Amino acid sequence: MLLKDSIIGPLRIETEANDGQLTRESAPRMGELRIPGTSHRDKEKEKQAAIEGAEKQPEGEDFFAPVIGVDREDDDDINDQVHSFEIDVDSIETVKKRCRDLDYPMLEEYDFRNDTANPNLDIDLKPATQIRPYQEKSLSKMFGNGRARSGIIVLPCGAGKTLVGITAACTIKKSIMVLCTSSVSVMQWRQQFLQWSNIKPESIAVFTADSKERFKGQAGIVISTYSMIANTRQRAHDAAKMMDFITSREWGFIILDEVHVVPAASFRRVVTTIAAHAKLGLTATLVREDDKIDDLNFLIGPKLYEANWMDLAKKGHIANVQCAEVWCPMTPEFYNEYLRETSRKRMLLYIMNPRKYFPF
Repeated sequence: MLLKDSIIGPLRIETEANDGQLTRESAPRMGELRIPGTSHRDKEKEKQAAIEGAEKQPEGEDFFAPVIGVDREDDDDINDQVHSFEIDVDSIETVKKRCRDLDYPMLEEYDFRNDTANPNLDIDLKPATQIRPYQEKSLSKMFGNGRARSGIIVLPCGAGKTLVGITAACTIKKSIMVLCTSSVSVMQWRQQFLQWSNIKPESIAVFTADSKERFKGQAGIVISTYSMIANTRQRAHDAAKMMDFITSREWGFIILDEVHVVPAASFRRVVTTIAAHAKLGLTATLVREDDKIDDLNFLIGPKLYEANWMDLAKKGHIANVQCAEVWCPMTPEFYNEYLRETSRKRMLLYIMNPRKYFPF
């Protein structure tokens, strides 16, 4: 059906190797892939308990559902055979948009275990690091078929989004790019990588206004901010060399912290500037005040997993929260200025309302 489309069809690349035919291969499977931070012994116990429970089920029940470790309702339909065709790299976003319009959303998947072109990164979680069940479930949505699926994971504040990103990086084991909203977050990510994984400090590079270092070796980690990558003004010599280093190579994995800021015009450039095989967006608030939040579907990928903060609070994973809404009226003079401004400046004004800081 896609090849018959007037937009997608002409974008297909035909070579002598495929001779105009579709490529057919077996559907990918998770196989022996194990996500770091999960207990193999606990997995074996769960499987054995599932098998024993399945033996007691009446006939007609789905015997294999509890054995494979993923509920059938959560598992994607997997066909025995996959048909594929090749398109030009410059046409990827066009095809993504068109598929979304046709209600056939695309999923980006990175077969990192069979990637021999990009060098492996020596990284793994420290033996004492164990991830929580909801973190493991979110990662199982990303690596469910043995490949790295691009998309977005939504976890509330304090639920360990950074550890989820680090665990995904330890699973892929290729060069990693991490983008944050501020230089403070950059240093926090660096510290978290050193805390939870066995990565060597010289394998982590920081690209900010104050630091423009490269990692040592063929593979490593670069942590930077969206603004540093999206900057279009003339750069200093060191910054220009660092950007050439980033844009001239392939990255196995890119982590986008606070991903809800990406659709902004300046940040859209970031996603298209860096050549990454897999993208993972992390956020606690997949919400924007404009209508560009849907652009994430083709800029990064669909929402893979979202945790319910109330469930996590009940289980003690995050603190209980009590919310109170306080209305702060504006003074007449301030309100008149507020009405004269555009919507973007209005947002700044209601944030800066001086009545918030004084008792009524």
